[in-house]
Amino acid sequence: MSATICDLAAKLPLLIGGLLDRESKLKRGRFREETMTDIITGALAAFAGPNLVIQYPVEVETGGDLDLRFWHAESDRNLNVRIQAKRLNAEKDGTKKVKIKHRAYDELLHKPPTGTDYQFRVLRDAPAPWLPLYMFYNHQSVTVDPELAGTTPTVRGINLAFACDVADELEDKLASAAAKPRKIKHHKRLSHLRKHFFGLEAILCPAGDWKSETVPPPDLVQMSLREQYRMYEDDKTEKEIPDIVRRWLLEPTGLAVSRGIRRLSDGPSIRVRQDVEVPTITFISGRTADDRTPVINDDTDRRRG
Repeated sequence: MSATICDLAAKLPLLIGGLLDRESKLKRGRFREETMTDIITGALAAFAGPNLVIQYPVEVETGGDLDLRFWHAESDRNLNVRIQAKRLNAEKDGTKKVKIKHRAYDELLHKPPTGTDYQFRVLRDAPAPWLPLYMFYNHQSVTVDPELAGTTPTVRGINLAFACDVADELEDKLASAAAKPRKIKHHKRLSHLRKHFFGLEAILCPAGDWKSETVPPPDLVQMSLREQYRMYEDDKTEKEIPDIVRRWLLEPTGLAVSRGIRRLSDGPSIRVRQDVEVPTITFISGRTADDRTPVINDDTDRRRG
């Protein structure tokens, strides 16, 4: 039996977690976010073909960033997810072991040298129709740590989170740092952010009827993500109902399935393009026999275009 994208969604977190654990064996350096993101795009390349097209930029300048487009060709419905990857810091800071409760994503408050604002704000404010998410890479040894194992949300080698939720935490951190320099809230820590986590299967293996599709259709991805966004409602008390209403009203616009994606040109399933800034993966469901759907071939002589 051939592997499916759902199989990949289950195996990739284990692969990434194990890779980060092996980092301690390196004599110099560490695994960067783009290393793990390259592994993910490389794994998805095994499914490249009529239903999955990968476009690489000529030059990558944004590290571990990744764009995913879920497109139903027949209805022209689509959902666009913009991902920024961040990895957990190492178990040791020099020779000193870092406690699990202090493990953090140190680059979350990164400000590019040529940028005018924090990276997290640029991601949070991604223009429509993009839905911005974080992809957090965690060590496998962390996922099985007694302080985290068996608790929810489950910490895995790969976790996702809505960028708006993470941005709120970081804005709180910046505000508290300005007001009370000696009482900075540590909002970059795994122990603090994990309440926002959910699994990779939310976008690669959403529940529902795929109608014989080999890739997740946009409507199911939307339902899956919306469920994750609203999941915390079940734990709210009557006094906290206003918080639920506020969250509904502030639902990211990118969670709405839209129409009008720019049609992919005919060509190979893996290509290098001048018009994409980060690796961009398009999942094509609802293929048609007419020109609404691009013809995907794998003539390697035409991969650059």
